[in-house]
Amino acid sequence: MPKVAIIGGGAAGMACAIAAAREGAEAHVYERADRVGKKLLVTGNGRCNMSNTDIMSSDYNDSEFVQEAMNALPPESVMAFFEDLGVLAFEEDEGRIYPYSNKAATVLDMLRLGMKEAGVVEHCDREVRAVAPLSRGGWAVAFADDAVEGFDAVVCAVGGNPSRALLPSDIAFHACTPVLAALKTDTTNIKALSGIRVRARVYLDEEPEDLRDAWLDVVDPEFEASYQGPEERGEVLFRDWGISGIAVFDMSRYVEPGQMVFLDLLPDMEPQDKVDFIWEQSMAHPSRTAAEVMSGLLPSRVARAVVVAGGLNPDEPIIAEQEAVVLAMVSESFGLSVRGIADPKQAQVTRGGFATECFDAHTFECREHAGLFACGEALDVDGRCGGYNLHWAWTSGLLAGASAAHVEDAPEGSFEGLSLGSVEGLAQRARRSTLSGHEGGRDQRSGGQRSCGKGGSRVAGKRGDGARGGEKGRDGASRGQASARGADARDQRGKGQNSVQRGKGGQRSNAGATRSNGGNNGGKGPNGRPKLNLGR
Repeated sequence: MPKVAIIGGGAAGMACAIAAAREGAEAHVYERADRVGKKLLVTGNGRCNMSNTDIMSSDYNDSEFVQEAMNALPPESVMAFFEDLGVLAFEEDEGRIYPYSNKAATVLDMLRLGMKEAGVVEHCDREVRAVAPLSRGGWAVAFADDAVEGFDAVVCAVGGNPSRALLPSDIAFHACTPVLAALKTDTTNIKALSGIRVRARVYLDEEPEDLRDAWLDVVDPEFEASYQGPEERGEVLFRDWGISGIAVFDMSRYVEPGQMVFLDLLPDMEPQDKVDFIWEQSMAHPSRTAAEVMSGLLPSRVARAVVVAGGLNPDEPIIAEQEAVVLAMVSESFGLSVRGIADPKQAQVTRGGFATECFDAHTFECREHAGLFACGEALDVDGRCGGYNLHWAWTSGLLAGASAAHVEDAPEGSFEGLSLGSVEGLAQRARRSTLSGHEGGRDQRSGGQRSCGKGGSRVAGKRGDGARGGEKGRDGASRGQASARGADARDQRGKGQNSVQRGKGGQRSNAGATRSNGGNNGGKGPNGRPKLNLGR
């Protein structure tokens, strides 16, 4: 029976521990806090957005790696795991999946119960500083109190912003930055808008002059514009210091300080329709000021801000059609200069961590170090809002745990007499490692070259094929319409809708969800990889 250390008792760590124990390993979870899963309790505003029925690899910064993992463990198999634990779930707007109780504590309680039933040993208030390979096989784990213990396998599941010194130095590491957060922006045009919510299309364009070119469509039918950039739709909340809201959180994954983020405040209208409405209303009501006309389209304070941003007097009438064109253009491209993340401490996730190219996407084992695994946010993988990041934690944790349980036992006597001084490099890295999970580190990416493992390089922050954005020309995409998702792309995501079923009152529960991909079978799967034991 292999002895496995799971470093971190968060979402990924708990799923990992259950999978490892169910596969026959002696699983130990080491958590530096006083109890496991504390951060899980605040996810989804305390409701725990467990997953999403619309999970696609293109919604992650490293779509290739994520797709390989989802091929190994499809979304419906992840939800089957929770069904087996006893968690009843339902689907809400935009495919978000929550526990039926609407309480994150339900998910945590069932995970802890699952660990207990599987025989997982919890070690809270126990901080790991560094791990190192042993010459005879297995791994040494150094703790904050200078104690050292030996394990056949180690899984790094420490969450976001992991300590660079935690794992061996030959594993590539990407500097950590907060994402999924509100944006601090220039406030010149939004000083009077704090507290106002609008539904908008939020987008980024590296060449703002293209936005002006696009509006030549309105005055010159022969001109054809095209520009590129990611976009998100949803609620935007104006604040004293910038903008917030889910659409803004998602856009924070792409925008850099100094860039412009744009708001289409009338996302469901064609540009020409905006112009026509504004001009027709101005002619029908010649005594109305520009701000009053625009108030028929937008909240009054937002309407006034749009007029001012367009360089017109909000207290005077619109007297020319060209002025209507200007106001329509500004309503579609209300630009704000980004200064950075508003409050890094409030960011939902961290981009960066240990490079995915150093790990196998089916087993999560390090390519260069047998018996060493990583999962969850410790890897450089992040997704959009809506349950995507927790789904990644479950997927990667379950696969890592099942794989770690099948490593070979270290030779007898390998773990005797271990100490900081007896394992090469362990003491030095343990001293360098600050409170586990908050050191960050130097970005070791260079010119897109891979630092370890096999295959092509991956660039953090770049969406894969099928992303919500892409080229925008004179078709509907340029008018703010959401980019279409083809049937083929839906088939590739693992048919996550199978994880929930329609219940009473239009809600969905996962009672009777279909298990797929041999999820409950033990033994070996294709290529000799262990099949995941999702049941008891």
